Amino acid sequence: MAFLQIFLVIILALLAVYLLFASGTIKIASGVFLVTLAGVIVGLSIGALVTVPLSRLANPYGQWLPLVVNVFIVALVTNFFYTQRHTFGRYLEQLYQILTALAGRGGKEASTKLRGREVVLDTSAIIDGRVLEVAHTGFLLDSRLLVPKFVLEELQRIADSEDDLKRARGRRGLEILNQLGKEKEIKVKVIEEEVNGNDVDAKIVRLAKERGARLMTVDFNLNKVAQIQGVEVLNINELHDALRPVVLPGEILEVKIIQEGKDRTQGVGYLEDGTMVVVENGRRFLGKEIEIVVTRMFQTAAGKMIFGEPKES
Repeated sequence: MAFLQIFLVIILALLAVYLLFASGTIKIASGVFLVTLAGVIVGLSIGALVTVPLSRLANPYGQWLPLVVNVFIVALVTNFFYTQRHTFGRYLEQLYQILTALAGRGGKEASTKLRGREVVLDTSAIIDGRVLEVAHTGFLLDSRLLVPKFVLEELQRIADSEDDLKRARGRRGLEILNQLGKEKEIKVKVIEEEVNGNDVDAKIVRLAKERGARLMTVDFNLNKVAQIQGVEVLNINELHDALRPVVLPGEILEVKIIQEGKDRTQGVGYLEDGTMVVVENGRRFLGKEIEIVVTRMFQTAAGKMIFGEPKES
């Protein structure tokens, strides 16, 4: 009898919360509400099994002990479900995608293809904008792009900055996200998953690690920190460098000398893809386009550098 009473009280309380939620009086994420509701149901089920033998005790124990135990179990299980809501949400989402793939295409291969790999975008990758170009090539068709809510909030803060340059960068990032969202072949999702901490970089690395996702960035330091913590990183700068044509010593290149180098005799120019070219004895050709002979290449953290000498007869 005590179990029936508490069951009715909890159902009425949940009904009241649902009505407030549906009317917009209180704002709760639908996923959080469903997971919490599942926790209450599981807690009631466990409590029903545990309190059956307790209800057979002599009064007053048989009347009040089941009630106390039931409340405790429901609270404990509901709290567990709430704290693990993001984990449960991911598992349910993956299960739904697998079942959808099996039903729609059949086979394990189709399931894996539909589910894809999650890629968390950081602020620098979004503002950089090349993620849109990479997505257009089809390299990300098997992936889901995730934009954490705190990254979106950071973009909005940058877009509202009083500094003109920062404001332009923030607005560019928001426009890139808007264009990504319009692409039918690209799956983009803003996630509201909460991560403890104040530093955005630390939060995004922790989020990617917890989800088993890859991290896309152009931030060199974030790249190294993420790799140290075992997070797979997709660095657009590294992809760009890898796709640059290979230049071998002895090859002839045309380059315009646009500035002086560190040494007094050096001149510096750039290839069309942005690769820096340092020309020994090239300072005297400042402002001119000349042919050079490649002598060596040097890989730096910022990219490739080519060294050469003027081609002279």
